Amino acid sequence: MRVRTIELLTALALLLVNAVGSGAAEKPAVQDACRTVVYSTNPQYPPYDWSKDGRSFDGASIELLNMVLPPGVSAKPALFPWKRSMFLAESGQIDLLVSLRITPERERYLVFTSHRAFPNPIVLFKRKDRNFPYRQWKDLAGLKGGMSAGDTFGGGFDQYWRSNLHMEEAPSMQENYQKLDSGRIDYFVTSLYAGQAFLAKHPTSHEIVPVLPAISTLDIHFGFSRKSPCAPLAEYVSNRLRELDAKGVPQKLLKKHLKRYMEGS
Repeated sequence: MRVRTIELLTALALLLVNAVGSGAAEKPAVQDACRTVVYSTNPQYPPYDWSKDGRSFDGASIELLNMVLPPGVSAKPALFPWKRSMFLAESGQIDLLVSLRITPERERYLVFTSHRAFPNPIVLFKRKDRNFPYRQWKDLAGLKGGMSAGDTFGGGFDQYWRSNLHMEEAPSMQENYQKLDSGRIDYFVTSLYAGQAFLAKHPTSHEIVPVLPAISTLDIHFGFSRKSPCAPLAEYVSNRLRELDAKGVPQKLLKKHLKRYMEGS
């Protein structure tokens, strides 16, 4: 009986050693394959993210990213036009896209964090002197809208505008505001925070204002390429985002970087 007990205890000890050993090996294995996370984002989306020099990113998203990566894993920026960045993430040439909305199309090639990175209400902007009633999407019928290439808005609006509205794409926020200012479009759909930040630094000939209610109030997340060795980090990053969100960190970062951007620092 005693011999049998010793055998059982020995077997259990071996199982525990193997379990601990395999668990300890899993995390370093991910880190060895992903010591550096190559990331990209929209270079014209302050206060979330922007680029001043064409070589690096700045903004709330970048500071948050560096707060949520595991110790020993660094972040390396890759600057491209936004649509190009999404294509490169789909092919696995970029590991991570930060601060973007979850859509079924993007979920095909991205593993999104289960917890949000930031709130991001989407609104339409218009010239203050161009009055038209807006309470719901159908009120935009017959008007000409604008959007930045690669943007999606969520909440069903993407499908709605494709079927019912006239929307034109422009390469960036700057071109859209120029078109709105000159009267070539009636409204421009974008992030409330990003739109206000851009207008604060780039005054227009006519006063441009946001219009409520919001088009969409869905949050934005981080998305790892499904073809990247860094994709297993999504769960770890989600947990860190949850911890920081509970402390109000993302909202504080948005306020901090909105102020920085508007002051030109």
